[in-house]
Amino acid sequence: MLQILGRILITIVAPVYGGYIGVSADTLFLYILLAGAWSLWAYGQPGPQQLWQTAGWIGVLKGWIVMSAAVLIVAGPAFAIGYFVLRTPG
Repeated sequence: MLQILGRILITIVAPVYGGYIGVSADTLFLYILLAGAWSLWAYGQPGPQQLWQTAGWIGVLKGWIVMSAAVLIVAGPAFAIGYFVLRTPG
């Protein structure tokens, strides 16, 4: 249950709120990088320790890039909804 709530918070709620308050694209990019790292640590299958043991730093880097892309696929549209839809006056 907490994993589901964490995924919803990190990929939908936080980017929608960021779009609503009008954060910059640079801030969104940094958020996606941090969210990808956190997602790899929290939900990566196999986990980062196993990735390091089997593939070294390139495996961890590949896992981080994949998780960042996965977060971007959802967080990008969520940010746009917050920015364009919720911010629209009346």
